Amino acid sequence: MTTNEFIDEIKERIIAELLPATQEVMNQRYADRLKRATLSAEEAAEYIGISKTLLYAMAKARSIPWFPVGSRGSQKPQMRFRLSSLDHWMDEQERLNYEAPKGC
Repeated sequence: MTTNEFIDEIKERIIAELLPATQEVMNQRYADRLKRATLSAEEAAEYIGISKTLLYAMAKARSIPWFPVGSRGSQKPQMRFRLSSLDHWMDEQERLNYEAPKGC
């Protein structure tokens, strides 16, 4: 057995052992988020895979759905993001990204 074959075998064994546990953890995290139904800005940024700074900029530009939480007239309300709205927004972004250009 060559060194590369040995390394490949070790990689396959590690993946086979870690993948089920990793999937279980991720499934549990997703289930926990679904129970909550809303996400903080930090959680929403992590969920869609962008920085919190970019998320705030997108929210300010009204290019991503969010709603304020806090007392009426608050100068700095907290942002909340509905999980279902983020999923719908991501589906729409994906559709727009792969939509065929007009005239093709």
